[in-house]
Amino acid sequence: MAECITCEEEYSDKRLELGYETCLECGQEEATSVIRARNRRTLAKIAPAAAAAGEFDGIEKRDDWADEKNNIEEKEDESR
Repeated sequence: MAECITCEEEYSDKRLELGYETCLECGQEEATSVIRARNRRTLAKIAPAAAAAGEFDGIEKRDDWADEKNNIEEKEDESR
């Protein structure tokens, strides 16, 4: 088993063969932060006045992945 470079938990060797050095959770967190940074840059180009006013600061507080994960867990609980 491979070891995540971020949290030191073990993850699948197949994932390491694909070139990922992190577990799924850490990889998702990293991908989410990269996506948010890109979105902020794009929005700042589109609406520089709004970016200067700090209107895009709330974007980082969204956590759609956690909401989706909670919905899946609720559906699993209901099916039991």
